[in-house]
Amino acid sequence: RGSRRRRAASPARLPSPRARPTREPAGVSSLRRPARRRSAPARLARWSCAPRAAIRPPPRKEEFSNATKMRSEAQAPFRVARMFLFGAFGANATLGFGIATLQAVTKALGAPNGPPLDQSLSNLGINLACALFFGFLYKRDADGRDKQMARISREERLSNLKCELAGGKVVSLYDLRGFSRVVVAAGDVEYCSAAIETAEALRDPLVERGVLLVPVVITDDGGISGNTLLPQVTDADRKFRASPVSVEKWRRWLDEQKKEAGVAEGKGVYVGLRMDGRVRSSGVGVPPWDRFAVELPPTDSWGGVMDGFDGRVGVDT
Repeated sequence: RGSRRRRAASPARLPSPRARPTREPAGVSSLRRPARRRSAPARLARWSCAPRAAIRPPPRKEEFSNATKMRSEAQAPFRVARMFLFGAFGANATLGFGIATLQAVTKALGAPNGPPLDQSLSNLGINLACALFFGFLYKRDADGRDKQMARISREERLSNLKCELAGGKVVSLYDLRGFSRVVVAAGDVEYCSAAIETAEALRDPLVERGVLLVPVVITDDGGISGNTLLPQVTDADRKFRASPVSVEKWRRWLDEQKKEAGVAEGKGVYVGLRMDGRVRSSGVGVPPWDRFAVELPPTDSWGGVMDGFDGRVGVDT
């Protein structure tokens, strides 16, 4: 009986509020519903479907090493000072142009205390002309600096290329600075053979002038099979000929030069260096050995580093 009394005395259990969901208007339930977020794989899939051209990073500007910048400043010592002065004068003229423009506009609108309109227009024209003039001078020096550093960078990459001498010693073109005037003849087997044959006729005067021929055969297979068809380098060619090492690296450098100079594929080209490693001359066809033998000074004479068949190579300004 006691248990029955306790059951009767206990209050009746009410259903949970969750069991009786209240019906809301159609518009209210849709507004309260949180936004459905995409999963990480879905977001990745959506970005992967985007065109690659839209997400491709912009091309990076060519960066030069500190050694290249130092060589550029050494070859053109006054360029930095000129660019600073041109930039300062151009900024001053631009500021004056802005002030003259405001004075002319305020006077045209009827400002009583403004300077005369003709004076403001005269100042405006003078400042505009000065800003354009100094901007042109600054841009010319900046473009010349970029071209010079690009040339120095190419010469540095060329100096890292290696060749094998007659005794089997492998050296880089940088190691030959001060000893030889390297002439690179690059093309097919017929072109390289013709370059060697024409140079053989003037071997003694070319050796006296420190000319070292490096024939590089460029074929579809990288020149590996073509270089074996050339005459082998003997002990008699110690100061006259050398064989290229890692022909693929030579080919990449030469292809870059051809593309920049607009030379068609398949044409033989030559590149002549000075004793300090700078490019003295280049062209299409067989190197002019006869001019080398006549106009290049002997290596043991004074001033042979500065003079050449293409004239004196001065310092860039």
